[in-house]
Amino acid sequence: MECEGQVTPEVRLELKPKLRLEFDYCDDVFNFYNMYDVEAGFGIRCSTTRTCTMTGEVTRKEYVCCKQGYALTKTVSHKRRRRGCTQTGCKAKLAILKMKDKNKYIVVGLNEVHNHDMNTVDNVHLLRSHRNLTESTKAYSADMSKVNIPVHKQLSLLEVQVGRLENVGFVKRDVYNYLRDIRGEVIGHVA
Repeated sequence: MECEGQVTPEVRLELKPKLRLEFDYCDDVFNFYNMYDVEAGFGIRCSTTRTCTMTGEVTRKEYVCCKQGYALTKTVSHKRRRRGCTQTGCKAKLAILKMKDKNKYIVVGLNEVHNHDMNTVDNVHLLRSHRNLTESTKAYSADMSKVNIPVHKQLSLLEVQVGRLENVGFVKRDVYNYLRDIRGEVIGHVA
């Protein structure tokens, strides 16, 4: 059931989310929905989170498509470097609620319909929710930076080790951001 401009992803049945699906932890929901969106060809982000004021635990959370919302026209038009608008007002989302009696998270809201085309399998690894800089890679990159190996060569070396750039799991910008954060921790301290 697709209208013009609306896309419902076709994925394997075991990856499809459904209402009343139960999870033990909030992270399990994110991992499940992230596996679904890898195969479907879109990225996700957390939209809203409600926590209990007494215990601090998450009571309700919504994950939305990364193209949800609209860019502000004032900020887009005044930038010197003009980039394409990535937000299309997509309404796809998954909402969970903590059930007090079962002590589990349950899917209470689901919309699978997108108003944009899905990414191809070749490009889905570039979406933010699918990138992950592991602790071992962070340590490896920090060690290579100590001996002045530039980031682009670090990435080339990792690409050779894992076979393809898609298998690396992150992009060059992620490594630059990590190394920037390390340098920021040293500023103001005696080295």
